[in-house]
Amino acid sequence: MFDVGLGYLTLNRMSSTLAGGEAQRIRLATQVGSGLVGVCYVLDEPTIGLHKRDNDRLLGILQRL
Repeated sequence: MFDVGLGYLTLNRMSSTLAGGEAQRIRLATQVGSGLVGVCYVLDEPTIGLHKRDNDRLLGILQRL
C-alpha cells in the first residue's frame, strides 16, 4: 500500500468511502503483490484524475510489473 501512495489508509476504513483513485491504486497494489509473471495488463487511461506526483509513482509501479 505504501508503494502506491496509500500508506495513510487505515484497515478500519470502509471501501465505500474511498475515492476512485484510491480504489484504483488498491487494485494495482493487489496485482503488484500477487507475484504473477507473464501477465499482460491492459490499462485504459490509468492516470486520469491523478496528481502529477501520483502519475510518476504509478509509472514506476507499472514498470515493475
